[in-house]
Amino acid sequence: MDPFPAPVADGSGRPRFEAEKVADWLVRTGHGNNPEVRADAAAAAVPSDFSFSDASAVAELQALVALHAKMDDLNELTPAQLKAAAASVDPLDRMLRREISAHVDRGVPWVTYAARLVDAAYSPAAALVLITRRHAAANRAAGSAGPLVAEAIALVVDAAAALAGSDATVRLDAGDAALSSTVASRLGDSVSIVLPAGPDSRRVRRQLLVNEHWVDDAADPVSRSVVVARVPSGSGEDVARILRALDEVSLSLRDSDVAVVIGPARALVDPLAHADEQARADVLRSGRVRGIARLSTGLVDSAVRESLALWILGEPTVEVAPAQRITAVADLTGVRLTTATRADLISDLMAGMGGGRDRRAHQFRFATFVRTASLQARGGSLVASAMRKPSATTEEATELPALLDIAAEAVRADLGPIEIAPDPHDVPRATSVAELISDGHVRRIQGTRVDPALLGSEGLVVVTASDLDEPASIGRTRVDQLAFAGRHPSAQLTRPGDVIFRSGPTAAAWVDSDGSKVVAYPARVLRITAADPGGLVPEIVAADITGAPAGPGAWKRWTLRRVAPRTMAPLRQAIADIAAARRDLEARAARLTDYANLIVAGATSGAVTMIDLDHAVDAAETQ
Repeated sequence: MDPFPAPVADGSGRPRFEAEKVADWLVRTGHGNNPEVRADAAAAAVPSDFSFSDASAVAELQALVALHAKMDDLNELTPAQLKAAAASVDPLDRMLRREISAHVDRGVPWVTYAARLVDAAYSPAAALVLITRRHAAANRAAGSAGPLVAEAIALVVDAAAALAGSDATVRLDAGDAALSSTVASRLGDSVSIVLPAGPDSRRVRRQLLVNEHWVDDAADPVSRSVVVARVPSGSGEDVARILRALDEVSLSLRDSDVAVVIGPARALVDPLAHADEQARADVLRSGRVRGIARLSTGLVDSAVRESLALWILGEPTVEVAPAQRITAVADLTGVRLTTATRADLISDLMAGMGGGRDRRAHQFRFATFVRTASLQARGGSLVASAMRKPSATTEEATELPALLDIAAEAVRADLGPIEIAPDPHDVPRATSVAELISDGHVRRIQGTRVDPALLGSEGLVVVTASDLDEPASIGRTRVDQLAFAGRHPSAQLTRPGDVIFRSGPTAAAWVDSDGSKVVAYPARVLRITAADPGGLVPEIVAADITGAPAGPGAWKRWTLRRVAPRTMAPLRQAIADIAAARRDLEARAARLTDYANLIVAGATSGAVTMIDLDHAVDAAETQ
């Protein structure tokens, strides 16, 4: 008999087992079917006196792993030899010397554990990644400063690679080892890597040491620098500190330097309190901000509901007057950072850093351009205009009257002429939903949580979120009017012109032209104020919402196009006439399809015989 190892007491009252003894038992008895169980145990177990939540203990363990990468058989070294080895590897004490010294003073209890951890992870580099991941898991309070997911790291790396070229010095972020080491691995030997001095850089230097990346002592004063920065660098940092860190990055750049910064969207792009808004505007006034992108949620392990944002800082465009400077902005809320998405976003931002010819030659997928001065003065989201549908450029606008004439001639058989006049005029700027609500031009009305048991085939029409994918299905689901009124006495029915919308999983909208419908949550309503519509046209609102970025709260940042007040009524009539003509054509097409299907059915079943009239006429004439 070979009994399972007995538990050991650790003061917590819960039974615990020594990983080594359990692994030995599994090997002896053949249980578990894992020949590598001894090595794997180190990846899951910890010494009884070690905690991954203790930052100083984790630093000592990382230092042991880094030293192991340069010197094998640490177990055979005496404490004095261990200190000497650390001094030889790190004579200037930039990454591990003081941690090894502290560990020797502790009594060197984790040297064997560090060696087994390296064996279990198959390399010192992988062991450091494992330690970092377990340390982050033990410190979920890191919040916005927690580990970035792979997609977010890849985006920053792609941006840094595009900015660096082959002749730059790259200054890495001292607070994020995973981000910095990935940047260094991607860029390889094509650039010089530097790190700022200070305690935060020690962990990054250890990771670069095991990855065999050389770190220069200082940046070349002549070469161009690319700065990779992440804000916040520590947990618990508020918006003011995040913006201060962003400003410090901007101020550290020389004329030819560039930077890529990633941080919380709540500080970098979203609406702010007045004091913080002024601090962000100060960075925008530097003339360096060339691109801003709002990213989706789920990019920080310890803050899965946090949205991030990316800033690209470049050389000030001194040849362009401040009032004429532009910034590329993009909103990727609800958009997954796939390989293609990252490539298209970086391509947009890089094209935006070029001249006017580069921008005209590039087909933009995500980015649009706004005056930097308007960003400085803007009180809301910096990327609100990125949700606007593509609008005609000045050159294209001059061609629109002729294009309208050509298009009208092409559909003249189906639609009567619509009167237009080539009369250029100003229109209200496209504005976010949040601003339009604040200005009183539109109201948001919540949908009603309708009990499915009340639904049937008679009564008031119920519009659900899924109906917006197929508006033709609206009317199939209904609710008894008396039962609904009894259950929801304060619920509002729709009015003609209401825009019924949803914000997830995709954005969709539909205009209710008749009204008197029940909108079932999570669908909601945007109701334009009749007395003060602010240039909003329901059909345009629905078109702007459909396909816009989706996700919780995304609707507040949707940007809606507007028209001049005198254009609203004739435009709505023209849209209604075109919609009626389209419905008539669709009905005619459906009748032709039915006719074709019946002909085929008759011919293939033998019920009818198809006659070649031309052949029949020729035969009759020859008789």
